[in-house]
Amino acid sequence: MKIVFIVQQLSQPRCIKRIKAIYDAGFKVKVYGFDSGLYNDTLKSLPFPVERIIKRDKSKKKLTKLKEFRICLKQILKENSNNDLYYLFGFEIASMAWLLGYKNYIYEEADVTAARVSNPFIRNLLLSIDRVVIKKSYRTVLTSEGFIKCIFPTNKPVNKLIMMPNKLSPYFDAYKKAQVKSLPIDFNHIKFGFIGLIRYPNTIVRFARVIGKFFPNHEFHFWGDTEYDEYLDNEIKSFSNVYIHGRFKNPDDLLKIYTNTDISVVCYDTSSGNVLIAEPNKIYESIFFETPIVVSSGTYLAERVKQFNAGFDIKADNDDSIRVFVNSIKESILMKIITSIREIPWQETVEDASYLIDSIKNYCYDGKEKSN
Repeated sequence: MKIVFIVQQLSQPRCIKRIKAIYDAGFKVKVYGFDSGLYNDTLKSLPFPVERIIKRDKSKKKLTKLKEFRICLKQILKENSNNDLYYLFGFEIASMAWLLGYKNYIYEEADVTAARVSNPFIRNLLLSIDRVVIKKSYRTVLTSEGFIKCIFPTNKPVNKLIMMPNKLSPYFDAYKKAQVKSLPIDFNHIKFGFIGLIRYPNTIVRFARVIGKFFPNHEFHFWGDTEYDEYLDNEIKSFSNVYIHGRFKNPDDLLKIYTNTDISVVCYDTSSGNVLIAEPNKIYESIFFETPIVVSSGTYLAERVKQFNAGFDIKADNDDSIRVFVNSIKESILMKIITSIREIPWQETVEDASYLIDSIKNYCYDGKEKSN
């Protein structure tokens, strides 16, 4: 028996981290992954063998993409055994696999597709499919507690669910933590930064534009790939205090990036329903690297930031709110937040996959648990 991974975006650091943990635990694995070209520098040095990387055009329409997934999933099933345990990343992959008759699978959900749909009929249909896919799974890994109320307002299948927030890779150990040296903040010259896939022109890019227009004494730094080139338009590029650094290597470059970031800007656009319930990895990165974070108000992430006392939340969909926030930053408040972050045990920010691995061992070595 082997673990067959099917990954919707193989270069995604979370997926690489998960596969590596299971591969390092000694399981026989086979990895199939799609590549749409985003942050794919990580594909050059994957820490596990890959059976096949399938190129995918991210600009294609949804129906075309689903047809491609269907063809590939049918072929993968032919190449392997129904007795294998399949590890399926993402709703589109998992729901298609279920429809095609995949029986034994773990489903990992880091983005509730239904939450991004405004049409109530389609939303409810997608939620219904999601519930079935979860209930038919051997186990389902969720990356945010916020997903549960959305998918299961009542009667959640507790025996199926494994909560694994998207924390840092075990690459970040005591030695790496010892290298974290927060540089003194020049409060007259604050370095704001966004680290990751550059999206959300109405909030993240807006924040950078406000810094560029109204705060020439401060800086804004973009680190990462851009979902669409037009998000970083000529006006953004014209500001002398806005820097676009491009792709970086995760996790290798994170220490350098956060060392040069005073405040991490993670104001995702709340018009996307999934943003309201997700728990992005940025909060754990910010805590590990002792960097205050600013997020969008009214989100589950904002709740977590308050629980950790790790930063601020604002309404980032208008210029005035951003300007008020930047003008309100006080040295005393920021230093209290940094002190609070430093008191959080760094181990709480690093992923522990032992429960997931034990569940797979139970399946592989003791026979499938009779949980269906």
